[in-house]
Amino acid sequence: MRWSARLTGAARRTAPAVTDEPVTVPGQRDPATSGPDARDPEQLYDLHDVLRRLPAPVALTHGPHHLLGYANRAYRDLFGTRTPGRPAAEALPELTALGVLPLLDQVLRSGRARSVKSRCILGLGGNRHYNIACVPLGPDEHTTPTGVLIFATEVTDQVQAAGRLRDAERRQREAAVTLQHSLLPQKLEQPADLRVAATYLPGGADAAVGGDWYDVIALGGGRTALVIGDVMGRGLRAAAVMGQLRTAVRAYARLDLPPHEVMTLLDGLAMEIDANQIATCTYAVWDPATTTLVYASAGHLPLLLRAPDGTVLHGEEQNGPPLGTGGAGHLSHTLRLLPGTTGVLYTDGLVERRDQDIDQGIDHLARTLTGPVAAPDIVCARLLRALGVTAEHDDDVAVLVFQVALEPEPAGV
Repeated sequence: MRWSARLTGAARRTAPAVTDEPVTVPGQRDPATSGPDARDPEQLYDLHDVLRRLPAPVALTHGPHHLLGYANRAYRDLFGTRTPGRPAAEALPELTALGVLPLLDQVLRSGRARSVKSRCILGLGGNRHYNIACVPLGPDEHTTPTGVLIFATEVTDQVQAAGRLRDAERRQREAAVTLQHSLLPQKLEQPADLRVAATYLPGGADAAVGGDWYDVIALGGGRTALVIGDVMGRGLRAAAVMGQLRTAVRAYARLDLPPHEVMTLLDGLAMEIDANQIATCTYAVWDPATTTLVYASAGHLPLLLRAPDGTVLHGEEQNGPPLGTGGAGHLSHTLRLLPGTTGVLYTDGLVERRDQDIDQGIDHLARTLTGPVAAPDIVCARLLRALGVTAEHDDDVAVLVFQVALEPEPAGV
């Protein structure tokens, strides 16, 4: 078979079937009788030879039944010998398996090209990946298409590279999750007058782990420090910074400083660790002798308290700037808690959603907290369930729930 056409018009022309006769465009010179005209910018090319030399698989169909008219060498090398003149469903069975065959009908109906991406092809050379384009063909671009050009572009290297990148990201995420869990307390302090439960859930498989953390620290005089924090950013670096801040909080807690001074020390440390990463944190101290909770917040979300009568109160909105910003103005606030009061400290992954304001999430959390009284571990599970946190959640979540005992025991007992 020998097809002749101008290269600029080749994409708009197809033969009704495979033939041995050359197709000559009217008005062109016959290349068999004269050579290319060097003065003519559109020289004659052998279209059959062009398609044959293409390294990309190419096939041409014609008519409403998509009869195979031509398949070049690259196509035959990939799928084996094709039989011209038969419908594509018979002559090109691989197009059905790849989901390409329905596109041929769409191309003829609409006159517009259609494509599919990254289809895995099991050819004679093994598994390969191709982007496949189906382009309408006809006498000219203004008439109804009479055929379709099927053109496959190999993207095996790109797909394999993307797979390797995903594997590397998965391994890094697994390492970050392992580090994150190892830095969190393996067992929570359980003071006699305060019941405590906490949970941490990393983001789903496609989310990089963050720097959320919580802690419960036994202090002198029967007091207990409760901590929740969130390092901005993702991955191993955020988890490592979180570990350093958590260790520092435990050290500063032993100095018996008021919460706002602990925040000031942490702010300076965060700037030394990494000036480009900031963190939020709430540090609270429960004193059973005075039944007070003294706390300070560095840009963190408000503490929620459920009173014994079911009323839910928000902590003071006035708080200091996040850690690592070098700002001042951290304040300590004091609350007197009644026996049976339940408190919740949490990170933004629990209440923040892309499609709603974060205040709506906090309000939802508060409404959930008004439910029946339950042990802290049950409250944790209830909050996660009510806020829609699942294994596929796209952000880390840390929750710390504490509950003042109904009959507090004297300090030191």
